[in-house]
Amino acid sequence: MSISDAVTRDGRVYVYGKSGEVTARISVGTENGDGLINYTPSTVTVRKHGSLFTYGEDGSLISHSSDDGS
Repeated sequence: MSISDAVTRDGRVYVYGKSGEVTARISVGTENGDGLINYTPSTVTVRKHGSLFTYGEDGSLISHSSDDGS
């Protein structure tokens, strides 16, 4: 399975597989700048509450880092 699309809607990022099925729903919050940053065929990176989070195609957390460089 791989990621074909990812979109921010209603405070969540919806991750879609090749067949168009939703493979994950990731909450991102409502602060200015929260939402989808980027996606690849295997990961999704989102910003929420001033931090960056990278998730796998199934919504499992891969990494977390502060967005402010600290």
